Amino acid sequence: MKEKYYWDTTTFIYHGTMISKMYFALCVLILLGCSKKISSNQVIGNWWSIEDDSIYFELYVNEHEWVVNHEDYGPFPYKYTLYSDSICIGEKKWAVEATDTSLVLSNQEEKFILYKLSLKESIFESWNDSLAFENFQEEFIRRYLHMPRKQRNYIDVTF
Repeated sequence: MKEKYYWDTTTFIYHGTMISKMYFALCVLILLGCSKKISSNQVIGNWWSIEDDSIYFELYVNEHEWVVNHEDYGPFPYKYTLYSDSICIGEKKWAVEATDTSLVLSNQEEKFILYKLSLKESIFESWNDSLAFENFQEEFIRRYLHMPRKQRNYIDVTF
């Protein structure tokens, strides 16, 4: 006996049984789940970059704060909100592209490429202990001084 099937506008009928709209909705959800969304796990961590004027800085991100550690100003925390494809840090909104080793933040005026930084201790762990914080900042200065000015964009500073 030859199997009978035909298309209807709302369902697919095969041997008299209908694949319900629930299966259709499940397929749509799976396809939507495959879109490029940024998760907090891709953003959380330690990052470094160099501004156009050759100023080195590091970023430390946890679930609640985005801390910029700048060679001239020291660490400065910001609250951030993560959306599906962007992030709002302070009052600025940035488009985000993430890979395992880099994070690209861009808006109409600026673009930053941040590189993953492997650290032994997090700044968030050291804030409650003044000696640990001082050691953390000394390591930051050591990482900064370790990079020759002309080659900063080409050196992997993972320690």
